[in-house]
Amino acid sequence: MKILKQIILVCLLALANPVFAQSTGWLENPNHPPVKVRFMLTGEVDKASNTVPGVLEVELDGEWKTYWRSPGEGGIAPSIDWSGSSNLNQVDWDWPAPEQFSLLGLQTFGYHHEAAFPMQLQLDDTNKPTHLQGKFTLSSCTNVCVLTDYELNLDIDPTALNADVDAMFAYNKAVSKVPVKLQREDVTLGWDVKAQQLQVEMDDTGWSMPKFIIDGEPDTTFKFVRFERYDTDSGQQKLRAIFDATSWLGEPELIGKSLNLTVMDKEQALEFVANVSGITIQASGHSLLSMLVIALLGGLILNVMPCVLPVLGMKLSSVIAAPNLQVKQIRQQFIASALGILVSFWLLAGFILILKFTGQAIGWGVQFQNPWFIGFMAVVTAIFAINMLGAFEINLPSSLQTKLATTGGNDHRGHFLQGMFATLLATPCSAPFLGTAVAFALGADVLSLFVIFSALALGMALPWLLVAAFPQVARYFPKPGRWMSVVKVVFSGLLVLTSLWLLSLLANFIPAAYLWIAAGTLVLLFLVLMAKVQGKAAVIASVSVGIMVIAVGAFSTSNRWAQPLPTDLEWHMLNEPEIARQVAAGKTVFVDVTADWCITCKANKVGVILQDPVYSELKADNIVLMEGEWTKPSKPITEYLQSHNRFGVPFNVVYGPNAPEGIALPVILSASDVIDAINVASVRF
Repeated sequence: MKILKQIILVCLLALANPVFAQSTGWLENPNHPPVKVRFMLTGEVDKASNTVPGVLEVELDGEWKTYWRSPGEGGIAPSIDWSGSSNLNQVDWDWPAPEQFSLLGLQTFGYHHEAAFPMQLQLDDTNKPTHLQGKFTLSSCTNVCVLTDYELNLDIDPTALNADVDAMFAYNKAVSKVPVKLQREDVTLGWDVKAQQLQVEMDDTGWSMPKFIIDGEPDTTFKFVRFERYDTDSGQQKLRAIFDATSWLGEPELIGKSLNLTVMDKEQALEFVANVSGITIQASGHSLLSMLVIALLGGLILNVMPCVLPVLGMKLSSVIAAPNLQVKQIRQQFIASALGILVSFWLLAGFILILKFTGQAIGWGVQFQNPWFIGFMAVVTAIFAINMLGAFEINLPSSLQTKLATTGGNDHRGHFLQGMFATLLATPCSAPFLGTAVAFALGADVLSLFVIFSALALGMALPWLLVAAFPQVARYFPKPGRWMSVVKVVFSGLLVLTSLWLLSLLANFIPAAYLWIAAGTLVLLFLVLMAKVQGKAAVIASVSVGIMVIAVGAFSTSNRWAQPLPTDLEWHMLNEPEIARQVAAGKTVFVDVTADWCITCKANKVGVILQDPVYSELKADNIVLMEGEWTKPSKPITEYLQSHNRFGVPFNVVYGPNAPEGIALPVILSASDVIDAINVASVRF
């Protein structure tokens, strides 16, 4: 009887004094096991504001995702109904920076794997017991979407809360991912009623690859179109982003409305609130149409770069060497090569997208930072060079080398691979217009990237397509004769030079002794084959080319250039904070971002930087030289390039007291460009 009385007493006390807790524990809905949620209080109480911090955690299995406060073109934002609570005034919900997802052309924002939302619960009285009752509604999606409810119930005594280390860690981690809210006058929003587009403009304060999100108008969806960097007349760097806006209620009415702008990259996430004014959006100097023209020109110029010219010359010489080819055969061969160029550019675009989505370094020619790729290309160019002399024929259809070595006949697969090969050789070259087009493509959406790369491919393929469209031009080529031996020597020698140059790049990854053995073997084989295949008449020409090959190979492998080029310029490692310090001290800083595999970089250095008047100017006491070495992958160099909206080398900038943000120079340098930039940036006494 005594025990029964004790049990009744405990039950009565429990009813009078509810059990207090600070966490709901993990909650699951049996109808949707892939998702679980937990709500925790940190145990802290701010009596001045009557607030209690808490964090709502969501874990999602596999590929399940949930949404941000503004889900985008599809989805439902998470929500909580706290109406069943007591002693609760309001709850402020903060949202970590979201990821962007795209499915079937729809753009959405949210989280996958996990999400944690920091909250501030404002109580009516922090001295009274509080009952928290929330109905949490969560939409989670893969290829299907499920809407699930979770009941959040907690009874707390604010005066008896204890600090929970795990909850405090989760809360602060979640807070660190929430965009910092700022008020800045430089952030402006403009609505073009006619174009139905919203324009964002703001100062470029060190953003690398910013992503922009607009929200705040429940019935309107904002879809990112493009962004660009530009300089004002005063030299200030600005960012401009354009959005398409649509509303299911009709045309959006945004003028005078207040919208949220979220800007994110790897290093920071900021949120701004700005009012919308009416504007007319001017046609961008970097519109997609203008970029297509620039890309076409950039691709066309690639054909005369030293990377590609040997392959195009080899292709033309194969037509000359076979005058009996029918018009149909010539057309098919050149179309196959043009298709190879197009497919290669698409593969490059896909490769860059993979790097971009996985957070890796992206840029034009980054595959030349891989020694396996360089070695493969060196072998392929050597096979082309030797096979061009007719030294051997490989006729195994199943062999990759057969396809690579084929330069004539009716094997269209071989001609297709020639086009792909030409594209791969083009990537270490930068040409006028190329850098602008590539930078625009890498900063744009997926579709624009593929469109720009297709235009680059079309530009590069134009000479090939010209011959395909007018095969009769082959009739105007000189008839075959003894002069063909010289042509074969020249183009084969150029390919051997290319192979030796590729071998020299491997000196950054493997001992140079092995490269000398490979280079010496290749040169010796070239000379022997010239004498054997082309006859005694070609020996003199072959020896001349051989000597040239040996000389260039030696200088390239040791990474030095022939005298009398000077080598006494004092280069320092690229260091952005040091640039600012030197400029503050009144110095002028010349930055050269380069790579051993970049042919245009070498041309700039030999033809401009190490020649007067630039060389003498760079030796002045007020000039500081900095070099960014991108031969191997380098995260700091990649981020520096991206901060200037560049994705390849060469890249040269001049900083000074009159140009602290830097004056970017053209891809192909001229002495006047460098001298003029130094004069503008420097303080002259």
